[in-house]
Amino acid sequence: MKVWSEINCSKLTAAMTGLTALALAGGCCATRSTEHASYSRTPAYVGGTEEQTQTTVQSGNESMVVPLYQESVNVGKREVNSGEVRLKKIVKTETVNVPVELRREEVTIDRQNGATSPGPNQVLAQPFQGGETTIQLKREEPVIEKQQMPAGQVVVQKRFTTEQQNVQAQVRKEDIDIAKQGDTGNVKIGHNVHASFEASGAAGAPGGEVSATASSSGPITDINVLTSSSAEPSTFANRPVECSGLKVRRAIGDRVFVLSGDNGQDVYVVTKEGQSSLSPGERVTITGTVKPASEATELSGDAAQAIGSQRFFIEATRIEPAK
Repeated sequence: MKVWSEINCSKLTAAMTGLTALALAGGCCATRSTEHASYSRTPAYVGGTEEQTQTTVQSGNESMVVPLYQESVNVGKREVNSGEVRLKKIVKTETVNVPVELRREEVTIDRQNGATSPGPNQVLAQPFQGGETTIQLKREEPVIEKQQMPAGQVVVQKRFTTEQQNVQAQVRKEDIDIAKQGDTGNVKIGHNVHASFEASGAAGAPGGEVSATASSSGPITDINVLTSSSAEPSTFANRPVECSGLKVRRAIGDRVFVLSGDNGQDVYVVTKEGQSSLSPGERVTITGTVKPASEATELSGDAAQAIGSQRFFIEATRIEPAK
């Protein structure tokens, strides 16, 4: 019995030892599998979320900057030769008549009969002796002497005078034009940016106005159409204009006015009669016709120069303060 008990105890101990080893082996494998699965899922999930967030931020807040440049005119001054004046002193000769009284001696010879009386003036007085005598005759003749004396002077003075001149120069200015086509309801364009629109897109212009004004033959009611950089004089020649809310920028004389719309671009207006009641900053309503700049033949001076630098102008038949 004792032997059998020892044998059973020995088997039981060996069996327990084997089970313990198996349990330990199974636990280690399970642990490694769990850690490996957790490690393989976590990096993939974290990496995907980080990349997507970065892309969304970039696409949602992406911006592009288009730099615009313009030229300005700086007028300087330099001296140039504008001609010359030559002073040349010449000597002229003329004949003058000066009266003068001259004396001369004359001899009168005459015979007198009778006795002679001796005196100091007798010559050849010895009787019966020959001889001769000479009588000198004298006369005066003119002697010309010339002397220099001042006869006046010529004064030459050089001085500067000033005059006002208008200098014309061509300057370039960059602008940007935006063309929308298709479904562009989510595109917002500021009032100070030009925008052209395709007929097929039927998209709205800035401010809610439709671009049909630029392509139709009716009156032009949006001044932005005329001030667009793509506007051609041949397209708008003789088109009627009916615009309101334009701001008076400045006046050139009493017939030429510079107006601007919401986009801040200038348009030149010529009135048939002088109108001095408009003041800068005032809002006006204008009715007229688009004319090429070459037809402004009645203007002169600064007004003609201002219109000549434009592509076209508006010949206004009526311009009055806006209501």
